[in-house]
Amino acid sequence: MSEEQKVSVEKEQKENKVGSLSAGKMLALGFIIALLVGVGIFYSVGVKGIKSQSQSPITLKASGLFRLPIAKVSGSKILYTEYVDNLAAMQLFYETDTEGLPLPTDEEMSDFVLSRLIINKIIDGAAKELDVSLSQEELDDVIENQILVNFENREAADKEITDRYGWKFDEFITKIVEPTELEKKLSESYMDSHKPDVEAVKTQAEEVLERIKNGEDFESLAAEFGSDGTKEVGGDLGWFGRGAMVPEFEEAAFALEAGQLREDLVETQFGYHIIRVDDKRTVTDEETGEDSEEVSARHILFMTGVGDSSDFREYMNQKLKDADVQVVDGIHNPFEDYLKEDVETTEE
Repeated sequence: MSEEQKVSVEKEQKENKVGSLSAGKMLALGFIIALLVGVGIFYSVGVKGIKSQSQSPITLKASGLFRLPIAKVSGSKILYTEYVDNLAAMQLFYETDTEGLPLPTDEEMSDFVLSRLIINKIIDGAAKELDVSLSQEELDDVIENQILVNFENREAADKEITDRYGWKFDEFITKIVEPTELEKKLSESYMDSHKPDVEAVKTQAEEVLERIKNGEDFESLAAEFGSDGTKEVGGDLGWFGRGAMVPEFEEAAFALEAGQLREDLVETQFGYHIIRVDDKRTVTDEETGEDSEEVSARHILFMTGVGDSSDFREYMNQKLKDADVQVVDGIHNPFEDYLKEDVETTEE
C-alpha cells in the first residue's frame, strides 16, 4: 500500500470515529433532555394536583418526591403530603364516629387541618425565640399519666388510635400530643415571665371596687378588667355549691346575701377578687334527700399568681399577624378573614 493510500485510510478511520462519538453524545443529550422534560411534567402534575387538592397516587408521589408545600410560614414549608395525611386522619375520625358529631364540610375540614399546621409552625418559632422545649421525660410523663391511663394497655391504645385516625400510637404522639404539650409549656413559660406587679394589681382592684360601690356597672367593669374567661359574660360564675371553689372564695361568697357586694377584696391563690352574690337557693339531692345551699355569683379576677392568659393569646395573635403566611393559590387560607388583608399566594 502506497503512502498516499495509508493516509487516506487513516483519515477515513478518524472520520468514522468522530462520527460515532458525535452520535453517542447526541444520543446522551437527547436522553438527558427527555429526562428533564419528564421530570418537569411530573413536577407540574404535582403542582396542579395540589391546587385542586387531589389525593391521586401520582399527585402524592410527585408532591412527596419534590417536597411540594401547600403553605409556607415565614419560609418554613408545610408539605402537601403532611396536609393530606392529617386530612385523612380527620376524615377517618368522623367516619368512625358513633356519637353523632356534626360532619364538617370539606372546606371546614381543610381549614381545621391547615390552621392547626400553620399554628404549629408559629408555636415552633415562638418556642425557639423564648428558648422553650419539651423534654422526652416531660412527654413520657404526659403519655403515661394522661394518655395511657385511658386505655387497658399500650396495645389497646394503639388499636383505638389506628381505628380512629389511621395512625400508629407513636405517630399520634408526634403529630398531635407533642405540639399540644409544647404550646402548653410555651404558654406557662410566657405567663411566668410576665407576672404582674402584685401591689399594682391590688391597687387597681381596689380602685375598680370603689367604682362599683359608687354605682358603676359591675358587668361592664368585669368585661373591662377581668382576667379570666368569665370577663366575656360579665364575671358570671353561674350557680355553685360548697366545695366547687377554693376555700377563701367559697367562704366569702356564702357569707353574702342575695344581691350583696363584698365590701373588700378577697385574695386567693389566683389573685384578688371582687365578689357579688346575685342569688341564693336551697337544692335537694335526689338520691340522698339532703338539702344544700347554692349561690349564683359574679366576680372580677385580678390575677397575681401568673401572667394573664389573654396576654399570651395576644402574643400568639401578633406572631401570626407578623408571620409571612403563604398558601398555594386555589387553597382557602383559614386565617384570611382574621388577618384582614390579601393573602399572599405562591405558585410553588
